[in-house]
Amino acid sequence: MSEPDLVLDNGVVITLDHGSTIAEAVSIRHGRIAAVGPSAAIARDLAPGTRRIDLAGRVVVPGFFDAHPHVDRTGLRAGGGICIAGLGSIAEIADVVRRAARSAAPGTWIVLGPMGKSAQEYASGPEDFQEGRLPDRQDLDAVAPDNPVYVRATWGGWAHRPCPSVANSRALAEAGVTRHTQAPPNVEIVRNRQGEPTGLFLERNYAPLLEYSLFRMLPSFSHEDRVEAARRGSHVYAAAGTTSAFEGHGLTPAVISAYRELNAQAELPMRFHGPFSVPSAVCDDWKLAELFHHYAAAGTDVRADSRFRLEGIFLGGRGARGMLELVAAGYPYEQWTGHFFQSVGPARFVRLGLLGARLGLRMHRIATQDLEYALGGYEAIDREMPIGDRRWVMVHVSAATPSQLRRLKQLGVMVTVTPGVLAMAGAQADSEMVGDRGLLLRELLDAGIPVALGTSGVWPSMLWAMWAALRGWDERARSHLGQSWISREEALCLAVRSGHRLTWSEDRRGSIEVGKDADLAVLDGNPLTCREEQLRELSVDLTVVGGRIVHEAR
Repeated sequence: MSEPDLVLDNGVVITLDHGSTIAEAVSIRHGRIAAVGPSAAIARDLAPGTRRIDLAGRVVVPGFFDAHPHVDRTGLRAGGGICIAGLGSIAEIADVVRRAARSAAPGTWIVLGPMGKSAQEYASGPEDFQEGRLPDRQDLDAVAPDNPVYVRATWGGWAHRPCPSVANSRALAEAGVTRHTQAPPNVEIVRNRQGEPTGLFLERNYAPLLEYSLFRMLPSFSHEDRVEAARRGSHVYAAAGTTSAFEGHGLTPAVISAYRELNAQAELPMRFHGPFSVPSAVCDDWKLAELFHHYAAAGTDVRADSRFRLEGIFLGGRGARGMLELVAAGYPYEQWTGHFFQSVGPARFVRLGLLGARLGLRMHRIATQDLEYALGGYEAIDREMPIGDRRWVMVHVSAATPSQLRRLKQLGVMVTVTPGVLAMAGAQADSEMVGDRGLLLRELLDAGIPVALGTSGVWPSMLWAMWAALRGWDERARSHLGQSWISREEALCLAVRSGHRLTWSEDRRGSIEVGKDADLAVLDGNPLTCREEQLRELSVDLTVVGGRIVHEAR
């Protein structure tokens, strides 16, 4: 037997095997778990070429599986223009614009990223700035009169809406925005007492519409931007202990190209899987059928051990028509989204879903606002083409009745839940939709429905998602969203083990057992025994994927 490549000992190894074994050490050889047990026993296999890491009491868990991360979008946070995260005053933002204008040719656009004190605390109101107000065009005119300047709005799911964006006078002129301009849906053009635009815009959409409408002349994210966003985002998640991710919303060709480039260069620090996102808002059924046949012909071995893998089709959910028409007009540009924003009605979904089923394509559908909308479509397809063994996915499930739970079980579908999004529900005016059953994890588990947790990019940490699942708390409204009634170990299983069914890899990953892939995370505390509030603050000191260290805290 060859010597181990890596040994982690003198710690607490939470194996999550079927016996809930707790060990002291783990040995890794050729990318797989070679041994698990007491430190003294593992030490007998040490060899000159073995790297040994003394855990000194730290905790090892199976690598986290994020069933809904939006990795590339997370990477764009620092690359969606000149980064101004961390600035808490208008004066500081103006200084960044002043310096950018010095090196910019007159007439060229200066685009800045979203405003906020940090990349997790985006600005939404005057209280977020030292001056007690939001910036306007005069603030930007004073430092860059010869350049159009635009401060992007954030993605709506990251922040408490409204999400502000700002344009200076030159940018307003380029866009043709005047006192007579009509605002896009759910967007406010802030005006002064004379009715003139102040340059401030307030977005209440998840996907910012201004760059698809009034400011569609802004420079778009380039291929290089997409590659860098995928690189940066994947390393953010790896540093949080995430070893596998599944993008349930699907990926567009531009984003797929970025990930393929990273994977080809061996720069992808995690296992990354997801379906194709198809542009149903701009393509008729004939064109979509052509795309379905193309994806099916490409073929995917769902059990292939590939770092980057595409499988199945994402066909959206419900959406406001006016908003979707504007977004579709920008096709194939997807701005922050990373997938095509779309709404597919029940009859059309059944037609396309049946075609997908016949071609062997797995379907994915959003169920946030109306589970019945998605559930009825799956049932109609199942009556003609049984889908029970195909692991079709319901994405973003947030509430279900006992009857709907029984029907989900009968269909054999998988469910993903994003408690971090629900933790912001009150601020996003979704609390009526969520109600007092906002966390139905206990019901899903008791019904035998496969369910996995995701972050949705709200905070790129599955420890934070675990905390949100256990806490069931709306930070903004300071109220509960319903109880999860799950144990710490169940929550940990949902964060590290359950998601592997999404990628047909549950027999290879999700627990620390001999012969399984060595996907691990080392934490500075025990997620099973620490205080609940401490759970979301645990640090990840080491992340291992396939036996290779992809993150190591210094």
